[in-house]
Amino acid sequence: MQVLNKQERSVAFIWFLLFFIITVGLFVLAVFFNYQVPARENASLRKELGTFRQEQAFQAEFLQKLDKVKHNLDSINLPNQNANYMDQVIVAALADMRNSIPKDAVTHYGLYDNIVQNCLSLQQTKQQLRELQNAQQNIAGLKEQVTDLNNKLESKSRDLDNCRQMMLLNSRAQ
Repeated sequence: MQVLNKQERSVAFIWFLLFFIITVGLFVLAVFFNYQVPARENASLRKELGTFRQEQAFQAEFLQKLDKVKHNLDSINLPNQNANYMDQVIVAALADMRNSIPKDAVTHYGLYDNIVQNCLSLQQTKQQLRELQNAQQNIAGLKEQVTDLNNKLESKSRDLDNCRQMMLLNSRAQ
């Protein structure tokens, strides 16, 4: 005995099988993306976190070096300091700081570079200040010499006037 609607049943079964495969495929695809996308996102976030931690470590090291340079700049003009040696130490530290800035690991390379340039400018300004202080001392010494020489000149001028008056009196007396 044969089923009368065998062809219709076969077509319905094929449609059922097709929709079942599509549904299971969508379910498997959803599960795949549910696990795969967060894994990739986690890898990306871990990489970003690593870069952030690397920048934080660099900032801590940079700040430590900056504090040393600041301390040296503050103490460079104190009495009994070897200013030339301190200048060399400061310039070497600033060069080391500038060379240690990683261009690819920091987000604001210009910021760190500007800090180094400002410290270098401050160091040069302090050097000029020391030179100007020496010049002021020289000027004060020269002013004292000018005053002394003016006093001597006035004394010699008076002596000359006295001699002229004596010669004039001698010439009249004769």
